[in-house]
Amino acid sequence: MNWHSTQMGALVLGIAALLAIPPCLIAFRRARAWGDWDLTSTLVFLTGVLNALPTVLFIVVSGRPERRDEFGNELPGRPDSLDAFGNQLPGGPLSDWANQVGQVTSFLLIAGSLVFFLRGVLRGARINVAPLIAFVLVLELALSNGLNGHQVFSGRQLALLAVLMAASVARPGRSAFLGAAAVGLLLTVLGGIQALVQSSSVFHACRFDKCGPFGALYTGVFVNENIYGQLLSLSVPFIWLSLRGRVRVVLACYVAFVTIATDARVAALAALSSLVLLVLLHPRLPQSADGARPATPEGSNRSGTPSTKAVALAALVTCLVAVGEFLLPYVAQSHDRLSQRPYAWHLAVQYLSESPIFGFGGAAWPNLHIQGQIPVAIAISPHNQWLDVGYAGGLVGLVLFAALITYILLRGGRANIVVACCVLLPVLINGALDRPWSFGFTDTQTFTLVAATLVPIVRGSRRWATDVEYETRPLIMPGAGRHSRWALPLR
Repeated sequence: MNWHSTQMGALVLGIAALLAIPPCLIAFRRARAWGDWDLTSTLVFLTGVLNALPTVLFIVVSGRPERRDEFGNELPGRPDSLDAFGNQLPGGPLSDWANQVGQVTSFLLIAGSLVFFLRGVLRGARINVAPLIAFVLVLELALSNGLNGHQVFSGRQLALLAVLMAASVARPGRSAFLGAAAVGLLLTVLGGIQALVQSSSVFHACRFDKCGPFGALYTGVFVNENIYGQLLSLSVPFIWLSLRGRVRVVLACYVAFVTIATDARVAALAALSSLVLLVLLHPRLPQSADGARPATPEGSNRSGTPSTKAVALAALVTCLVAVGEFLLPYVAQSHDRLSQRPYAWHLAVQYLSESPIFGFGGAAWPNLHIQGQIPVAIAISPHNQWLDVGYAGGLVGLVLFAALITYILLRGGRANIVVACCVLLPVLINGALDRPWSFGFTDTQTFTLVAATLVPIVRGSRRWATDVEYETRPLIMPGAGRHSRWALPLR
């Protein structure tokens, strides 16, 4: 690593994080005044924070010792173990402690999600279909684990099932997106502050095939630059869509800038592509008016519904990326390119023919590393979203995943297809060379899966109770020195 470059990088990222705090406070204070934050926001926010907590604490407390060579493989020496998210941690009491924290957070997620679900059922909440499709997919992978001799339900898998079950009675729309935006901004700012406090814990040496703009790879409060960059890129559309006012543009650009700093190249491409699509189409959520009547967004007609051109462009881009993501493992030839990913793809396709219907289960792929068939750098997944689901769940899993993506795109009708495309685009781009959404267990990206399944529902003039019941408008009451929230029925 270039010491001077990394110190300059730490200074730039730290100052950017400090400068981002006031806009964040303004944005979330405005969200509070409008009544945007509710229990659904809290559910999504806690899903992200609790899943990230063991890794963040590990980095803050101990730093991030270098344990990989320039090819991303494990260095010899002290034994390594997996943390609560499948990442390699140095052996010793601290990594055991981090795993114990992960077990506690899984329990808290399960308990909190069950309480949320029971509360929704008792109050007669409308059932959301998208989280239930994801729930069935997770269940199918768990049963496939049992068919192949693996543990059927782990703590993290039960946590994922519980969170999706809670999401099935959550409120779709801005409140869910706001919780995801809060997670992305929090982890981005924490990474910058950590860079000021202990720069050695957020930077590590460049690999032979890539190096960040600051002469090192920026990992933030995570152990891997790809995981960190991927999480940030998935957060960009939620920040743009959920926050109010021009401050959302500033914060979305800030998170995209930090994504580029990680040198997670696919994540950077996803973040920039998402920003371009958001700028071109300028989507708005149904209840996003900043006054009595919202101005007509670009690419929309007078009623606020996206124009035919905007819908066609968003759908075309999303479909092309999805098809390319699906076909990439079958057309890639050289095993030496793309950081050993083609080798993983070839191996997964070869094994998939042995169990094409139900796959091998969500716990099967890491066993190939234990057997010495794949290096640790690709031991987490086959590094392709479609292939990961296909290897773990077979044809049944692929059908369920395709149904989930299709339902998210179409559930809101024409009025929200552009919103759904903007949310899914970074997922699909990252999914070409990685696995942004895990259906085998909870991980640091699970909160974006939960939020994506809660895309707002608007079909014509019909109003859905779980989407837009009320538009809250901040009013200055006579004699009051602060904003008060009054719920006004939409008319």
